Amino acid sequence: MSEQGARPAATAGVMTAAAVVYALAAIYLPMLTMMMGMFWPVFIALVTVREGLRWGVLAAAASLILTMLFATPVTGAFFVLSFAPTGLVLGAFFRRGADTVRALTGGALASLAGKAVAAGMMLLLFGLNPFAMDISMANETMDETLAMYRSLGMDEAQLEETRAASAQVLELFVLMLPALFLGSSVIEVTASFVVLRKVLVRLGIPAKGLPAFTEWRLPIFFSYLFAFSLIGIYWGSTRDISWLYQAALNGYLISFIAGLVQGLSLVQFLMKRFNVSSFIRIIIYIFIALNGFMTQIISWTGLFDIAFDYRKKFRERQ
Repeated sequence: MSEQGARPAATAGVMTAAAVVYALAAIYLPMLTMMMGMFWPVFIALVTVREGLRWGVLAAAASLILTMLFATPVTGAFFVLSFAPTGLVLGAFFRRGADTVRALTGGALASLAGKAVAAGMMLLLFGLNPFAMDISMANETMDETLAMYRSLGMDEAQLEETRAASAQVLELFVLMLPALFLGSSVIEVTASFVVLRKVLVRLGIPAKGLPAFTEWRLPIFFSYLFAFSLIGIYWGSTRDISWLYQAALNGYLISFIAGLVQGLSLVQFLMKRFNVSSFIRIIIYIFIALNGFMTQIISWTGLFDIAFDYRKKFRERQ
């Protein structure tokens, strides 16, 4: 093999070996599987950035085969198929020098596609939906917990109130699964993006990074989504339209989180503008995190900031 062909093969081989070892570690540590999985796409992305998409696909295919051999075939296939598309797409965008928004959007869509393909494989081969929540198991756990409280002397009225509140939370959680699924993909691609860029910079490869947090500007789409979601929740609940209620509820959660991110960006901008000390900033962020009402205020402020750009108005007055 020529030197020109040996270098890509060596790079792909080393990264594939590292990816397989990392995947096995993630699989055999169930409590950390998803957390560790967020960073697994970096291995495939590095091969793609340095050697091209073809070598990235080969590295992903080799990782798939080896992980299936050393772990169980089903677990190995599900893990690699879930995370490999994120690495391939993210690496391809980095290699082309695409802007940050396109890279993150493409990576998030690839992550969703990968999870859908892996879930489809499980459903077709074994009739199992890995993203379905076992409500009966959750109810059994709730019954066991309430029985423990009953043995400690809690009266039946309080137990019934606790059961009703827990059932409502569980129902909302199930309804919001699509938004939580989308959120996990965004977190995955963002984590991979940050780590990949740091590695590339260490290797001397130019890579565009995220803009400063004080300059983050989310699309106005989220403000409209928030408004229409409130209308959809009202119509869905008052007219008993279950699909509309669930869709609006997921839209509300997505727009709420987007507003919270934008609001925190605005808060950080103002604190830097007024030279607030680092210690006071930490105290403020802790207060926001622990106070649900303040979290809502920050999110709503962020949604208005998306629409009206308070930072621009503030700069114009300076």
